[in-house]
Amino acid sequence: MFQQAFFRLATIHRFVALALGIAAAAVGASPALAAAKRKPNVLLVYAGDTLSANDVVSKLGGTEVFGTVQKFNATSQTPTLAQLLPYDAVLVASLAITPGFQDPAALGNNLADYVDAGGGVVTMPVSINSLTNSAPAGRWNPGYLSMPVAATIAGGSGTVNLLSSSITDPNHPILTGVATLSCASQSRRAHVNLLAPGATLLASYNDGIMLASAGPLPGRADLNFFPASSTISSSYWSTSTDGAKLMANALLYTMRPRVAIVNDIGPEFLPDIKSKIRATGLIGIVDFLQVGSPDPSLEDLMRYDAVLTNLWISPSANFGNILADYVDAGGGVVVTQMSLQVNYAIHGRWSPDYELIAPANPYLNTLMGAIDYPDHPVMAGVNSVKSINYAIQSTTLRPDAYVIARYANNLPFVVGSTRHFNRIDLGMNAFSSSVGSGWDASTDGGRLMANALVAVCKPYVACVAADYTSGTNDVRAKLLALRRFSGVSVLNAVGAPPSADALRPFGAVLTYSNLAYGAPDVLGNRLADFVDAGGGVVVAPFATLDTGDSTYLLGRWATGGYDIAPGPLPGMLTGPATLGARLDFVNPINRFVRKFDGGTSSWRQASNPLLRGRELLEWNDGRMLASIHNFRKRVDLGFVPFSSAADSNAWNQRTDGSWLMANALEYVVYHKPCAGDFDGDGLVDDNDFVSFAYFYNNLIDPRGDLTGDELTDDSDFVVFASGYDALVCP
Repeated sequence: MFQQAFFRLATIHRFVALALGIAAAAVGASPALAAAKRKPNVLLVYAGDTLSANDVVSKLGGTEVFGTVQKFNATSQTPTLAQLLPYDAVLVASLAITPGFQDPAALGNNLADYVDAGGGVVTMPVSINSLTNSAPAGRWNPGYLSMPVAATIAGGSGTVNLLSSSITDPNHPILTGVATLSCASQSRRAHVNLLAPGATLLASYNDGIMLASAGPLPGRADLNFFPASSTISSSYWSTSTDGAKLMANALLYTMRPRVAIVNDIGPEFLPDIKSKIRATGLIGIVDFLQVGSPDPSLEDLMRYDAVLTNLWISPSANFGNILADYVDAGGGVVVTQMSLQVNYAIHGRWSPDYELIAPANPYLNTLMGAIDYPDHPVMAGVNSVKSINYAIQSTTLRPDAYVIARYANNLPFVVGSTRHFNRIDLGMNAFSSSVGSGWDASTDGGRLMANALVAVCKPYVACVAADYTSGTNDVRAKLLALRRFSGVSVLNAVGAPPSADALRPFGAVLTYSNLAYGAPDVLGNRLADFVDAGGGVVVAPFATLDTGDSTYLLGRWATGGYDIAPGPLPGMLTGPATLGARLDFVNPINRFVRKFDGGTSSWRQASNPLLRGRELLEWNDGRMLASIHNFRKRVDLGFVPFSSAADSNAWNQRTDGSWLMANALEYVVYHKPCAGDFDGDGLVDDNDFVSFAYFYNNLIDPRGDLTGDELTDDSDFVVFASGYDALVCP
């Protein structure tokens, strides 16, 4: 034992010498760009009180879900369409009865044009009443209204509250995580009790006045409370309630993906592509970016959720490098057939690692044939596609690519990737027969392109569960309601587990067990293979607990270190519990999670074992609520995924369980594991070295385990030294 201890001490000394030299050489390095979904940008267009406007901007910024929150004072000038278009959504609020908007008609016309172009608009009092200059006019009224313009303002009658029994759809995205809203006497509301034709009432106050509505147009919602909070006046909505969440939810609801069409051809083709995509109602603002002198930069591309290529010449290697960087940074790319031709392929770093269909020759006239994955969201509403002359004729796929749909001659037509979920190839031209020899405009090519663009910027996920139908239906409904995923499928794990082929199209899966897994060893092997292939896995109780039956994963999952809490797993604790400590304030899994009530049972771990990773959130009794793996695309959640809508003892559906599940799934899709980055700062640096040395000295300590054997030993030292040498996470 003395010799082993001496050896370990000597190894640490050698490691220290190596580490200090590497650290000295790496001074000045900065974190690498990590993959992450683009945060949308919003604008407050207001008239009147700047103090109130600043409070609204602060509250929206504090939600952490927006990239920027800016304001435009429309008291003395009116924002043009060009000034609105850079934003994904606009909040319109007249914050004082006088002065109002400078030109309500011009403002209304510009807002209408902005919605027509794909933008989202939420209006709030006093912008939904008929007082002079306080509401947008022009084309806005009545064609773009959600709540009709009211004649009077309600207020001065004491505090009013959200009436929970008035919520018409508990899963509506605007009401996700919203439990309370309390507005004091001077929190002005429009006195409105009728909806615009076709709009949907979402909730009302306890005095019967409407609080929230959506539609009828895409990109439209209204909230009927004064947006400034009790931070500046006790007469406004109370910050102890959910006003900020309502505003943020409403803005997110109105948004659709922002897309760029990257092109190098004449302008006559571009309006056709844009109009066919926009006609589906699935895509928001669409811009054109020209390839050539110069190429669009990574910064240019990062303004968009996804790009579609429509290239007729071979672009520069520089552009291929930039496009690869964009995919690495989390952007979605749909490549159409011309860039799949041998003579016009994208080069640079793009080829071959980011290609899906190997370049080949075109000029095939054919129809869509067999669909390998008919439930894939890219195929939703696509019944037929006919390609005229320009269908790609490739029989070869790159590694990690898989066929979603085929042409009638069985050649690949729609192809996805298990490694880059944000990539799809379409073996057809982007423009239609309306302007040239593209796809037949009487078929569903526009819907296919729009679906593909949504799919590359909103992950396709699955719930792999051993549970009753009521539970899985509730989980699926909660995830779909947030509109952050292109599709959510349910795969039953009570009997035979889903096959490798069935798992292939998903970017991430959530697995849990309210019943026994049918084959926990086989499922464990398949989920381990899924992670190895590039997928992400979120595990929740009872699959994280030892309940004495087949509710936890076995096979290679347990023996290969894919679990976060190494066996033996902790037992189960019950009894009411709520959200506790937030241990990592910047990790996206914690984003917009402000309250969580686990319900009367609050099933959770009975103890906190050492993890092969680190905790992000705790219950209020200190038990694990969310944790991440040291070196794999893995998250554990410490609560059962089904809510009080399915089981009265489960988590309160008016709290933030939906956001926590969605955050975890989105995280494991985008996350780039970085072995050795124990504090999650994007670096493997001296702080991590201190942590690793401590774990390494303990030996039997999974916290420094980078190989999956539950130890922190010499094999982990080799892995850590490599990361420490690189310093910056990949």
